[in-house]
Amino acid sequence: MQLIHWIVYGAGKLFFTCIFKVFFRIRIVGRDRVPRDGGLMVVSNHISFADPPLVAVGLPRPVDFMTMIEVFRKPVLGTLARALGCFPVDRSRADAGSAREAIRRLRAGHCVGIFPEGGIRLTEQSVLGGDPVFKPGAGLIALMGGAPILPVVIRDARKAYQWRNWFRRETISVTIGCPFCLWIPEPHDTRHRRAVARQVLREQLLKTVELK
Repeated sequence: MQLIHWIVYGAGKLFFTCIFKVFFRIRIVGRDRVPRDGGLMVVSNHISFADPPLVAVGLPRPVDFMTMIEVFRKPVLGTLARALGCFPVDRSRADAGSAREAIRRLRAGHCVGIFPEGGIRLTEQSVLGGDPVFKPGAGLIALMGGAPILPVVIRDARKAYQWRNWFRRETISVTIGCPFCLWIPEPHDTRHRRAVARQVLREQLLKTVELK
């Protein structure tokens, strides 16, 4: 099963790398900051459906993405998503099962990709808008996963939505921030620690926006 995952993921990454490099200019900043082994939680803003492949192209190691459950309800897409290492999350509720799976994978040494905004966000209440609102589960996973956290900021991915841009070699950028570890003293109750964790994630992504 692991071999199939590596083959499918590698093929998918090669495909999107070729597509992006042929039709766009992909600017990747901070690739040398990515820890090459061990558990790693990747948190990114979310502005388009192109974001997961852009993160995959930008990072030098496979990423298991937390993916909306709707994808897994379609037989072909669901099978492909599982082969790529993705796992489902129900965005309509607090999905404890998805959080547990993310934590399990982090503790097992996987690189897990999460979009803490919980969907595509383009307004002022987004990472690029300056006042992002994150889903509660992101803080819990960061707190319990016990792995370094890597903030990633994607810009201009929505250019791929306009067919004219496919002939203009427009620039799309992936900025990789500095990995950090989350530690919050135990005396505080769990709800408080989760809120603090979510706030730290927010601050670190906003700092990554400022990197060039």
